[in-house]
Amino acid sequence: MTRRPSLLEVDAIYFATRHLPETLRMFLSPGQNGPLYFLALRPWFGLVGSSEFALRYPSALAGTLGVILVWQVGRKLLPLHLPDTLVGPAEHARRAAQTHAQARSAQDRAALLGALFFAFNPYQLWYSQEGKMYALITTLVLLATWWWLEGIARGGWRPWLAYWATVTAGLYTHLLLILLFPLHLLWFVLAWPAARRHWRGYGLALAGLTLPYVPMVWWQWDLLTDNSKRTGFSFTPLDDMARTLLYNHSRGFMPPGDLGWLAPILFLGAAGLLLGMGEIAPGAVSGGPQLAPWRRFALLAAWAVTPVLGIYALSLRQPIFTDRYVIWIAPALMLLLALGVEVVRRHGGVLGRLLAAALVVYVVGFWLYAGWQQKSVTTKYDLRDGVRYVAARRGPDTLLILQIPHLQYAYRYYTSDFGPRPFEGSDARLGVWMEGLWTNHGWPDDASVQEVDRQMRARTAGHADIWLLRSEVEMWDQRHLMDRWLEQHGVLIEQADFHGVQVRRYRLP
Repeated sequence: MTRRPSLLEVDAIYFATRHLPETLRMFLSPGQNGPLYFLALRPWFGLVGSSEFALRYPSALAGTLGVILVWQVGRKLLPLHLPDTLVGPAEHARRAAQTHAQARSAQDRAALLGALFFAFNPYQLWYSQEGKMYALITTLVLLATWWWLEGIARGGWRPWLAYWATVTAGLYTHLLLILLFPLHLLWFVLAWPAARRHWRGYGLALAGLTLPYVPMVWWQWDLLTDNSKRTGFSFTPLDDMARTLLYNHSRGFMPPGDLGWLAPILFLGAAGLLLGMGEIAPGAVSGGPQLAPWRRFALLAAWAVTPVLGIYALSLRQPIFTDRYVIWIAPALMLLLALGVEVVRRHGGVLGRLLAAALVVYVVGFWLYAGWQQKSVTTKYDLRDGVRYVAARRGPDTLLILQIPHLQYAYRYYTSDFGPRPFEGSDARLGVWMEGLWTNHGWPDDASVQEVDRQMRARTAGHADIWLLRSEVEMWDQRHLMDRWLEQHGVLIEQADFHGVQVRRYRLP
């Protein structure tokens, strides 16, 4: 089954195709996220239109590039020990060449395993098929990390300039990539003394990053110091954050089932986290910085943990946790899984090698199944078919009620030709309409019922035929007071239900 774009994806199309000055103002407006992503979509839509395929193709491209970057970053972070038969001084040139080739093979094996896990991970697959910026921010973090490692290993102004440009792009693609700052600062400490030789380059890059961040500082500081909750999120305890991230990165968005199926994945993760440091060799074959094994392992562990602790610390002031906001910890988790495979492979003899191979096959197979489940089971609300059902049956002069009101953008989009400007002329297609009533203001039931009656009588006056398109109603009308008014004062003459979307047609006397 083809995934339908969500309201968030329709928003992305709207932000990308509306008048350019409105999108540019997002760089300075409080709370706006991803203006650079929407600006990048604009010329793309101008070339290929705004279809569902066009919307999601950049995410698929970013996800594919992310697989390559996991391999490249893994090669710099994870040189593995040589097989025991090769340890010792090289007796002649052929022996030395063989040793070097085996070292490259061992290093590449862990990096390739991490890339393989990343490629098949259903959580990454989901966001690589969604028209939002989350696959892109993971790729930008990987690219920034690659440049950071290059700068620490080789120095020079080019890696740090590229690092500055990549992080700047990341900040304007998603605001919470500010959490990359404390992570790489911690890396700088962990990479000491190798990092000491390049402190000037990294320091200048950090100083340069303050300039693009200045426009956001004033309103973010105001948000953090405000004692009232302004984000719309509920506070999530740290253990709940960890549990959510663990489940999502282990099984994606497949329907809940027996957690026993996750045991092999959790086993490899635990083996990599607890014993993986012993698999990392000193030195670097592929151009990474010269670091002790424990320092390399600490870099990887910090990547998995620090962003989560950072978003928790911010949430103590203003709740902001959503699992996708720290999606970019995934490469570290996949590389820890690869280390877990190496632990099993290296310490179990022939049986260990067979078990390691079986575990890799299991993880890839399970994630393929989870990805198929995500594709086959409808999870996104079917706004497309709901809108098309209404649009095919109502006239533009017939009153349409949209509950929640944000559905207007879905209606405008799905009645378009999916060209470069899908919202152009959409007022005529939308016709006569009204926003569904907001009743979540905490008033007593009696007062709320009276207010709904007053507003509905006034707004529906002169309209005998009414269409209602509804989805996620509880966000706007928890008690369904507007629905009850329509049922009491009108006659239901037509209805249709789609996944997460309901269509009703009433006739008022």
